[in-house]
Amino acid sequence: MTRPMTVIDADAHVLESLETFGEQYLDSAYRPRRPQAAKSGERDYWHIDGHLFPRYSGRGCHIIGTPTGSGGVKTHATRKFEGVMDSNHLRDPAARIREMRDQEIDLQVIYPTLFLLPLTADAAYGAALCRAYNNWIAERCGKAPEQLKWVAVVNLEDVDSAVAELKRVTAELKPAPVGVMILGTVGEKLLNHPSLFPFYATAEALDLPVAVHVGWSVPSLANMYTSLPESTLVPFTMPLLMGFTAFVVGGLLDRFPKLRVAFLELGCEWVPFFVGRMDHTLKFFAQHMPEALAMKRKPLDYLRSGQVYVTCEVDDALLPHVLRLMGEEHVLYASDIPHADRDDFTVRTLRERDDIPASAKAKILDQNPRRFYRL
Repeated sequence: MTRPMTVIDADAHVLESLETFGEQYLDSAYRPRRPQAAKSGERDYWHIDGHLFPRYSGRGCHIIGTPTGSGGVKTHATRKFEGVMDSNHLRDPAARIREMRDQEIDLQVIYPTLFLLPLTADAAYGAALCRAYNNWIAERCGKAPEQLKWVAVVNLEDVDSAVAELKRVTAELKPAPVGVMILGTVGEKLLNHPSLFPFYATAEALDLPVAVHVGWSVPSLANMYTSLPESTLVPFTMPLLMGFTAFVVGGLLDRFPKLRVAFLELGCEWVPFFVGRMDHTLKFFAQHMPEALAMKRKPLDYLRSGQVYVTCEVDDALLPHVLRLMGEEHVLYASDIPHADRDDFTVRTLRERDDIPASAKAKILDQNPRRFYRL
């Protein structure tokens, strides 16, 4: 049976391995500090710049992908998930494509996993890790460039290096990235801080969309939590809303009117709530303190402008309402493959919903991501 439309997965992931930071990818000056695998009991960790990731307990606890084996030495994670590791960390892109076919996906845009939180306080080293990842993922996706696209990562703690990296990856790496991922803050710095303007200007000039992804980007917020469920609910997700506020209320969308930005992996049900709160709050400031406002339009005007996109969960109960609110043209489908908290066969689930018109399904699964990423 012929599938009714192309399916583009706007936010899939890769699990990094020790090979990601191999000598052929990491700058020679940082090879002595190359990320390593560490083990405690049956758990595997990344050892990066004197710190272990993930942190399963204590302040700032979080869950991210654990390293896989290198040089013939298998970690616990490799042994446990042996059958899917070729797909998970793109050792064999054909394995990922087979998984995509099973999930009824034609094309994936690949995002990192390890970079969903700050890895080092050394800005230069952080930038080197980003360059290594970009070198590696470009090579991996280059094995199947029609089915696998990728987004770059940059270290915004060093804006000059981030600008240089955008120029490098678009000019030198083949295939080039289709976007760049950032988190909802740069540590304790908001995304509308003037020091970041050169980064946005460069992305806009290169026609490279910016994707704001959930992640533990605010150390002071993350360090309030010692419970993994609570940490995943609050400090993992709230920075995305902080980023959305910076772009909309902080005036970034007016300052960079040709920049496209997406907000990923928080579903879409936050949109009516948060935009409603914005309207309520901003009404007061517009009436009594208009000089405090950096934005020129109402929040919904930005959401409908073509600059802003959000991903949805296919079972979001409010998805029909969000489509009416934002317009069908601004919502993206995302599988979150291969992360463990994802659901299987989500394309099928979306197709089978009877409360969403066929026109919206076609846009969510194909037309919208194609427009956002310029595919």
